[in-house]
Order: sequence, then structure tokens, then C-alpha cells
Amino acid sequence: MLKGILKVIDKSQMERLHEGVLNVLETTGLLIRGKFLLEALADAGCKVDFDKMRAWFPPEVVEKQIAAQRDRYKMVRSSLWYPFCREMPQNDVCWPDEFCVDFGYAAPWIYDYPSGNYRKPTSQDQVDMIKLGNALEEAKAINAPYICSDFDSKVEIIESSRLLLLNTKKPGWVGTSCGAEVKYLAEFAKLATGDDHDALSLAPPIFVTAYCTTSPLKIDTRSCEVLEEALRHKFPVNFASMPILGATTPVSPAGSVIVAAAEILGGITAVSLIDPEVRHFGASISGEMDMKTTQVCYGTPAAILTDAVLHQLLRYKYGLVHNVEAGYVEGKCPGMQAAFLKTYRQMAFGCTVSSSLPIGALDNASVFSPTQAMLDLDFNRSMYMFAQGIEVDDETMCLDLINELEFCEGRTYLESDHTLQHYRELLWDSKYLDRTYREETSLKPAEHDARILEKADREWRRLVESQEPVEREQQFVAEVDGIVAAAREELLGL
Repeated sequence: MLKGILKVIDKSQMERLHEGVLNVLETTGLLIRGKFLLEALADAGCKVDFDKMRAWFPPEVVEKQIAAQRDRYKMVRSSLWYPFCREMPQNDVCWPDEFCVDFGYAAPWIYDYPSGNYRKPTSQDQVDMIKLGNALEEAKAINAPYICSDFDSKVEIIESSRLLLLNTKKPGWVGTSCGAEVKYLAEFAKLATGDDHDALSLAPPIFVTAYCTTSPLKIDTRSCEVLEEALRHKFPVNFASMPILGATTPVSPAGSVIVAAAEILGGITAVSLIDPEVRHFGASISGEMDMKTTQVCYGTPAAILTDAVLHQLLRYKYGLVHNVEAGYVEGKCPGMQAAFLKTYRQMAFGCTVSSSLPIGALDNASVFSPTQAMLDLDFNRSMYMFAQGIEVDDETMCLDLINELEFCEGRTYLESDHTLQHYRELLWDSKYLDRTYREETSLKPAEHDARILEKADREWRRLVESQEPVEREQQFVAEVDGIVAAAREELLGL
């Protein structure tokens, strides 16, 4: 495994950022649309304006509450859910303990190849993509791939949870922004884990633990409503910030880090006052505003550096895990732009933060493409192999073989038993890239790329068709259906 981490900030810069965060929390504070959080802050001696729903944080309150959380939560996650690294290393980048990929973004759109059309996903699309996740050994957890258009939006989360639980035995998150859904998702989580206390307090399935702050310096009503209900179940709390440089935060990475860190630390301070036993971590998906188009872009140096600094500040200053999301890129369809942005973003995080190896996301995670997922899986394997570094021992140094073959005038390494025994594990066998000798005298880029995409498209379809239905005990199915029926009755008024 490669060792070390590229430090984006030194100790003096870290201290200045820390002082800046405390200054903002004390001077400007946060707008918090949750009375229960404001009451906890007021009881702790913070200045609170309940009418304006605004709180100011004395530095000593923040530092005391954050210090109590140091090193309590250790798991590093991908896409806010799957803990691909069980314990953050002391001074290394966080790579997966084994080769695994991040699968599913609850995307509202599907990209159809080869038609090139975007369309709203159906429940059958959801089932098909869950089957694809089942077929991929590397997908250790399957998050909901889509938001299904054929369900009523008031119960779509509940219905997608049902599809996930009945079609895979490795469910990830579905997630919600509705407080009324929390109790049902909590029931699903208990059912999925067999009411395992440790699993529920560290990594509950179905229920995503992210409470998105709204830059600059707000925690909105929906996040507060979900948070208040989730605290009853003692799920871990993840405040996730999405600063947009030049739009919702300062154009400078340093200024954006201060805003995002203030949101996260302020949220942790408030919640830890209510229940100090709940575990906390952070997350961010930083972007920058394209001043020509007003599009939010994530695959850029400034955006990536902002996330990297947030990770390093929270990790080394406060002892908190802070996750980043590598899957957000502006590529709208499989091709050159998506391939570059994904590789660039993941490799940049892979030397400064962590590498969660996501697959399938396009157009800033609003689209999921199974064709792209197959390409990402192929490319991610090469990145993971790179991160493993090399072994240096008698077997890999090959001194006897080198001295035996000498100048390869009688026999070559291609014919050796050593090559036969090890080439599969050491050499990257790309499934989709064209690595043959050129035979054509003319080749158009579009035709060349189409061949790669067609291979990837055929592969995901083959994998889905090869999957047998998941067998679930009748009692399990009945309990899932009972939870769904109760949710439909309350949320739809049926």
C-alpha cells in the first residue's frame, strides 16, 4: 500500500483557519431552523434569538463539545454510507481495506445508451440496477440507484426501501428529507440488521445519516426535522456541507473552508449538547460557480482543494472523520469529459484525503448510467492497484530468474512460470480499453469510443440478466410490507 498524504495546509495555516471558524461562529453564528437545537444552545450559555432562529457560539463552548468527540468515530465512508475504511490511518490517505466501489446515488434521471436519451427511472429500472449491484462483488453495499418516477413522491423513499430490502442482501442507504419518514426507515434498518445495536449506532442501512447544511451558515427546517427524529434512535450524525465557491461561500478556498467548517462544527456542538453519546462525523461536496454558465462544477482544482483542506482540518485539528464525495462531476454522458473528470477528481482525493471509488454517476450525480458504471469499475481497479504499491521480497525480486534467463537469447520472461503464476494479479487487464495493435488506416474518434461504450453496455445487460431473484423468508417480506402499509396510511392518508 502506498504510504503518506499530501498536506494541503501546514500547522500555522490550520491554526489560522481554526481561529477563523471560531470567529465566525461567535460573531455571525448560525441560522438554525430547529427549536430543539436552539434550546440546547441557550441552556449551554450561547446567545440565542428564538424569533430570528439565530445562535451565536462562544469559543469555549465549541471547543469543549468538539474535544469530547475527538477520535470517537473512526470509519471512513463513501457516498455518506459504506464504511470502506474501518479506521482512519494516522498519517496516510484512506484507501479501501479491499477493492470495493461505491454504488448508487438515488439519481432522478437514467441515461440510456445507445439511444442517448435521459429519462425518469421506473421501479423496474430500480430493480434492474439493484440486480447489477448484486452481480458486482466489488459493490459491498447497494445504495438506492434511482428515485422512481412511478411512485407517489410522498412515499417514494419508503417504496424504494422496500425494493432494496427485497432485492438485495447488502442494502446501503435510501435517505430522506422528511421527518415523518424517519420512524419507518428506522424500522427497516432494525429489520435489515436483526436489531444489531452496534450496526445501528455506527452504520445503519437504509437510513442515510447526512444532515445537509445550507451555505452560508444555515441548518434548514427539513434537516432539523429529520435530525430531531433520528436522535431518538441514536443514529450517528453527519453534517454535510456543500459550499459553492463564489456563490454561497467566498471565492477563495480558505474562506469557503471557514464557512463549511463553521456549519459542521456548529451543528456538532448543538447536537452533542443534547446527546453526548451520539457519534459525529462530517462530509462535504465542494463546488465552484462557473462564471460564464452559472453551472456548479466539482471537478476543479479550487473545489477539490476546499474539500481536501476541510478533511485535513477536521482530521488533524479536531480528531473528526470528514468524508468527501468523489462521484460528482460535470460529465453529462459517458465519454472523454466524464473519464477525465472522474479520474482527476479521484486521484486528487487519493493523495490528499481518501479514495472511495464511486461508479456510474454523471451530471453531478443527478444521472446514473450503468454503461458508465462498467467503465468506472474498470478504471477504478487500476487506481486501486496503483495504491497497493509493490511488494519487495524474494518472490518479486526474481534474482534467480534474472540470472537464469540472462539476456533472454534462449528463453524470455513471457515463457517463464513466474509470469504465468503472477500476471493476473499484477497486470491490469482492462475489459474495455482498446489495447490492440492498430490495423486501420483510418479511424474516427467517435467510432473508436463507440466500440468501448458498446462493450460496457453489453456487459451490464449480461450481468443483470444473469441474476436470480433474491430469496427472502416469508416473515421478512411480511414485516417489510407491514412497514410500507403503515407508512402509506400515514403519509398518503389512505
